[in-house]
Order: sequence, then structure tokens, then C-alpha cells
Amino acid sequence: MTQENLVSFVHTNVRVFYKIAQESYEEMTIHLNSNRRPNPDGKPDYIITFDPERKSFKNAFITIVFSGIFLESLLHLRIVKKYGLEVFKEYDRKPYEEKIKLLGCSDLSIIELCKKYRDLRREIVHEKAYLDNDSFRAAQEDAEIAIKLINKVVAYFELQIN
Repeated sequence: MTQENLVSFVHTNVRVFYKIAQESYEEMTIHLNSNRRPNPDGKPDYIITFDPERKSFKNAFITIVFSGIFLESLLHLRIVKKYGLEVFKEYDRKPYEEKIKLLGCSDLSIIELCKKYRDLRREIVHEKAYLDNDSFRAAQEDAEIAIKLINKVVAYFELQIN
């Protein structure tokens, strides 16, 4: 291996983080759907059976957290590659939407998802008790936002993740 190759070689688990988020989301959906059955009254809603192991809930949290790990890793790699470590250090603690704009993304749907994701991730990782402004949040709905965000980022940057 030449000196140039050694300098440009970067070991990263970014693909693994993406895969964990995706697989957890799939597991969450399977468990969520397995606990639902049609209402016997013929109404268009469902009866949800309680899962004492809370598998769907746990997988939703895994999805949310690993979506963030993926996003942080990806943004770090791309910013350092494009602008260098010094610029990344300036942006390290800035919100996702500022980092993504730095990389040239002007897609408002991605920027808006970054803001939503940042808020929900903070509530989970720093446990804000999940009740805010008299509203109740569902981890599974938040996981959907997280997955939508990372999939849009992958598509926007035309990344070959799998």
C-alpha cells in the first residue's frame, strides 16, 4: 500500500449503521403489525394486543438512534472529504440542517426532516419523558421520520449504501 493510499484510507461503519437502522425499522413494523387485528365490529380500526416485551417500541428506539449515528457519520465523512477537518470542526456541533446545507443540499423536505429528527432524537437520547405540550408521541411514528430522513439523504447524495 502506498503512502497516498494509507492517508486516504478511512475505516468507517457508516454502512453498518444504516443497515442497523433499516433492519430495526423492519423489525419494528413486523412487531407492530403482529400485535394488530381487525376490529370484530367491522369498524375500520384495529385492536392492538399489548406486547409485554415491547419489541416494536424497542426497535423504534434502535431505528431512531442508529439513524442519527448513520447521519452523523455520513456528514462527518462527506464534510471532511470535501472541506477538510478544520471546516468540520467548525460545524461539528451545528445542527444537521446546517451541515447538510454546507454539502450543497437545498432540498427543503430534507432540511425540514432534519429539524424534526433533531428534536425527536434529543427527546429520546436525553430522555425528555416523551410528554411535551400536552401531547403524546409515539416512538414508532418518530422512527418513521428517522428512516424517511436517512433514505432521502441517501437518495439525494446518490449513495451506494448496500
